[in-house]
Amino acid sequence: MKVKNFKFNSIDELDKLDLSKYETTKTAIQIFSGFATREGVEKIVSTIKNKNSELKFIGASTAGEIYNGSVYESTVTLSIMEFDNTTLEVGYFINKDDYQLGVDVANSLFTPNTKVMVLFIDGLKTNGNDVVDGISSVNHQIPIAGGLAGDNGSFTETFIFSNSGVYNRGVVAMSLNSDLLTVMTDYQLNWQPIGQEMVVTKAEKNHLYEVDGINVSEIYRKYLGDKVGDNLPFSATEFPLLKIEDDGVKICRTFVHQFDDGSLLTIGNLAVGDRVKLAFGNVDLVLSNTKDNINNYQNFHPEAIYTYSCTARRAFLQSEINIELSPLNIIAPTSGFFTYGEIFHKDSKNSLLNITLTILGLSEDGETHNNQSSEISLENREKNFITNKHFLALDALTNLSNRVIQELEESHKNINDSIAYASLIQHSILPSQKPLERYFKDSFLFWEPKSQVGGDIYFITELDSRDELLIMVIDCTGHGVPGAFVTMLVKAIETQIVGDIASKKLEPSPAKILQYFNSSIKELLRQDREDSLSDAGFDGQVIYFKKSQNIIKCASARNDIFYIQNGELQTIKGDRSSIGYKNSNIEFSFKEYSIDTSTPISLYLSSDGYWDQLGGERERSFGKKRLKSLIKKIADKPMVEQEGVLMSELLRYQRNFERQDDITFIGLKI
Repeated sequence: MKVKNFKFNSIDELDKLDLSKYETTKTAIQIFSGFATREGVEKIVSTIKNKNSELKFIGASTAGEIYNGSVYESTVTLSIMEFDNTTLEVGYFINKDDYQLGVDVANSLFTPNTKVMVLFIDGLKTNGNDVVDGISSVNHQIPIAGGLAGDNGSFTETFIFSNSGVYNRGVVAMSLNSDLLTVMTDYQLNWQPIGQEMVVTKAEKNHLYEVDGINVSEIYRKYLGDKVGDNLPFSATEFPLLKIEDDGVKICRTFVHQFDDGSLLTIGNLAVGDRVKLAFGNVDLVLSNTKDNINNYQNFHPEAIYTYSCTARRAFLQSEINIELSPLNIIAPTSGFFTYGEIFHKDSKNSLLNITLTILGLSEDGETHNNQSSEISLENREKNFITNKHFLALDALTNLSNRVIQELEESHKNINDSIAYASLIQHSILPSQKPLERYFKDSFLFWEPKSQVGGDIYFITELDSRDELLIMVIDCTGHGVPGAFVTMLVKAIETQIVGDIASKKLEPSPAKILQYFNSSIKELLRQDREDSLSDAGFDGQVIYFKKSQNIIKCASARNDIFYIQNGELQTIKGDRSSIGYKNSNIEFSFKEYSIDTSTPISLYLSSDGYWDQLGGERERSFGKKRLKSLIKKIADKPMVEQEGVLMSELLRYQRNFERQDDITFIGLKI
């Protein structure tokens, strides 16, 4: 195998190239054009074909060219591989379905002894991720290398080409087929993850809408500031999203377009559920790892090296990019281009990457060598205190940031573990719903805290007579942990109330039960004193039901009770006094109501979390009026169906709004 790389500063200089001597069946040519116009690329193709019409080649417009390990722009570079025991197949492919396009490529070019495929994809119109997945669906063992064409960072129009023509959409591919060819693939990223882990919550392949339930553009504005947020997508080039695959490969996703709704078009796909972090380039880490990687490559002893590196990587590393690339050329002739996305193979998996330097090494002698040439050294650069001072500061700030985040995550985990355990405790004090089945014709009970624990709680207590049932819906101060603490206090008082009813110290009167709660909370928390530091309490509803006589009595602090009877909706207004708060009148007498049960009724108890939920087009609360209309509409349905409608309608109305509060909702048919 012989490799020759050529660089031309203008397209006209291609006339100097002699291609007449190459054996066409065993010569493979890759062309990288910094002249990213259709006219320029067409001239390159016609010049090559005029010199030898039988040669097979593939090429791409670029965002920079790599020639013998150095970086250039506005040049044409060629790499000509003359093989001894390798043949090649070349083709251009297009299909409206990009995944099927990949399948077509594989079915056309893969042979039983294909060792590697070099693939160039247009950089703006074709979903490279789907193409790579389509090829891999036919055979994932064969490595794919290459990348997406560029246009010097203008993101206007890119071109791919081959001996068959010039194209601005689709792919050109070359398969190398041999029993002796050996292949090495590797990649370098070294972009530093920073910040908390986030989850992709809305995405359609390479169209990213939301992360952590927030518009992706607002995520960038939130964490990187208005200057980045106002200039997306290109302001985020150095700050891609990074996810780690199950095989350990780190995949970055950069952006090429921002839509009117703030969503972003990514180079490569993301899926709902992907866990990502923001990342930024650590130049010192990039270059310090280069030394170890280069020395490892020498053991493979490639006869040719091809590098397909991300445009964003070049923009970030600037003049330092040559330090990453030039050592490769000491090992073997090195050429390639800067892409809008790179293709990488590892462990029988092909992936489309961003921000990376991907490396393809080829050797036809079938052997690897322990090369004893002098070790590549970057020591002079690493010890230069003046030029590297900002890298040391960046590294220190990175470590500081990540350490703080690690400590916050550990604290967050401890808090979450504690809350999870508190949730188990709160669930343990919730009563069984079985009495509802014995006392009522039909029923449902929905209880959902906003967080793992909440300030809503309900009690269903069968009295000793086995003919009387108390039902309470309690909405305590706040939600989350503060609300949950209050529910523990309320549970303790409820237990005392039930005991006093059993011992005849208290009659099972809903109004008197609320009064009992009111005085007990104020006394226990000392909220009847002016210097009290606490101000906790609840709004709530109490129902007393005597089954043998079909007697229903009820009382309510603030939250209304609704019931349907004879097709009409009735409302029992809650008294305008809450329970236990500092400003609650300890002498307040709650009204008690009796409900006529001579004809069937459907009765509804609810905390205010349902009707206070924000949503809709006007961003207003759901409201009692809308709730009453919905109840009247569905009252004839079985209770389990009513529960489903009530919750689905609330979610539909809520849309993308955050849940406002805990929700408890009970429905009873008598």
